[in-house]
Amino acid sequence: MMASRSAVAYIDGGARGNPGPAGYGVRIESPDGALVKELHTAIGVATNNVAEYRSLLAALSFLVEHGYSDVTVRSDSQLLTKQMVGDYRVRSPGLKPLFREARVLVSRFDRVRFEHVPRTENTHADRLANTAMDDLERRSVPKNVSEPTIAPPETDHAALPSGAVLAVGVDFESISRVDDLLQRYGERFLHRVFTDGEVTYSQCRKFPAQHLTGRFCAKEATMKALGTGRSLGVLWKNVEVVRETTGPPKLVLHGGAADRCSQLGADRTLVTITHSGDFAFAQVLLLKA
Repeated sequence: MMASRSAVAYIDGGARGNPGPAGYGVRIESPDGALVKELHTAIGVATNNVAEYRSLLAALSFLVEHGYSDVTVRSDSQLLTKQMVGDYRVRSPGLKPLFREARVLVSRFDRVRFEHVPRTENTHADRLANTAMDDLERRSVPKNVSEPTIAPPETDHAALPSGAVLAVGVDFESISRVDDLLQRYGERFLHRVFTDGEVTYSQCRKFPAQHLTGRFCAKEATMKALGTGRSLGVLWKNVEVVRETTGPPKLVLHGGAADRCSQLGADRTLVTITHSGDFAFAQVLLLKA
């Protein structure tokens, strides 16, 4: 009979702004305190609690992958610790999917213990989490990069160079919130906000709510770039994210959104969609070709 492998995982996560630039740190040790592995990752914009759960998921995933069966998890987050042992209920929509994923991972071990420790006993994981947040903030401030031309109001668009950015829109949204709307309103919500193509694409994916949230953000970001919001004849379905089998997503505008884009002098659009933890983020640029 194979002997069980034991480990101690110190975990920590944080966000500068809550929500804000976030990251987590994990230190895995053997029972005698010897270092096994250190992990740290930036996760984009998130809350402190989401970052804490992301650190837990990273630790459990590593331990499962490397064949550990007897695990002690130490965290200075009383909320996470008490939720994982069942003393507190998970009420936050943003934490529920992360909690469920953690419980699935826990079930793959013979034994898992959760221990709350003071911050002074979790300094290694705290250091790693801050390293991740430092990395994210450095990446967010590019150096020696020529910035695109952005047209100020009342600009003569005909005089602008090709590739000039006429408008920018950004948006981020909780995946759990969109999933809750999907569960509560079903087809009514889907077909009010999304095109048939967007619904078909998202429902074929493993986590439909994640992809629907990204498209929701892209629609909001586009409306911000157009300067209309959901008004002046610009409707949810006027903005469509199209994704082929390969390549990045593309933005297709219809009806009032296409008319408004033409009025602004934009000939081309670019959309970027990303996901991190419980959040989806989208950025839309309106460009002169």
